[in-house]
Amino acid sequence: MYRKIRILLVLSCLAVFVQANAQFDDPKTLEVGPHVGVSYYMGDLNPMLPFAQAQLQYGGIVRFNYNNRWTFRFDYSRATVTASDEVIKWRPERGLNFTSIINDFSLMAEFNFLEYYTGNPKKNVSPYIFGGISVFQYTAFADVNGTMVDLSDQKTEYYDPNEKWYKRMFGKTSPIGVSIPFGMGVKFSISRHMAGTVEWRMQKTFTDYLDDVATVYPEEHAFYTDENGTNYDLSDPTGNYIPGQQRGNSSFNDWFGMARVSLTWKFNLPDGRGCNLSKF
Repeated sequence: MYRKIRILLVLSCLAVFVQANAQFDDPKTLEVGPHVGVSYYMGDLNPMLPFAQAQLQYGGIVRFNYNNRWTFRFDYSRATVTASDEVIKWRPERGLNFTSIINDFSLMAEFNFLEYYTGNPKKNVSPYIFGGISVFQYTAFADVNGTMVDLSDQKTEYYDPNEKWYKRMFGKTSPIGVSIPFGMGVKFSISRHMAGTVEWRMQKTFTDYLDDVATVYPEEHAFYTDENGTNYDLSDPTGNYIPGQQRGNSSFNDWFGMARVSLTWKFNLPDGRGCNLSKF
């Protein structure tokens, strides 16, 4: 009697397995791969022009495909953003410039508008949207006649010693920032195990010092002295302003964005749907 039951259970499991594969039942999977593209910034030196002075960005992705609609991912990006008053011409009389190197770590959720599964010939493409949270480390530099000067320790602006703690957390003295990344893209299956994506994303940061420009000109300016003994004014390169005048727009924080492509390789994960015959 028990032998017949075991045989029936084995046959039932085989039938379910065959039917599931015939209908392209989609298990949970993991996808890993690199991405590359361009990054750009919007803030006090460039408030209106997306992709102005775009720079190289690259990194890696780990995706957990929960089902055909929802994906959760960890994302690392190394991005460079830069802007110059001379190039952007928003306030050319100010004469400021910066370049920031960003190391960004993001956790995000993706929603597919169409059912999608890498390797499935019937569900092989879908537009998607995504959002989440990120923590990033950054360092801002100024280009002084071809020399990149680290601005993180330079008092280029007025600093309020009584500033609120939450403002100090993401202020000039902090190399760490937090942002909300969001965007959209298209994913497509290339082969049984390989997928590609094309996406655009923006990151709303909670710091106004990505560009080292935020408040007003200080009483005592910050200077850089080169190897020849020449002093350069990092606070006011053009000498057009007086202490207390507005150097940046303190009402809005900085943003940065990316446009990129990625290639990922799919790994199947145990989905717990098989029959465990050891119980019988």
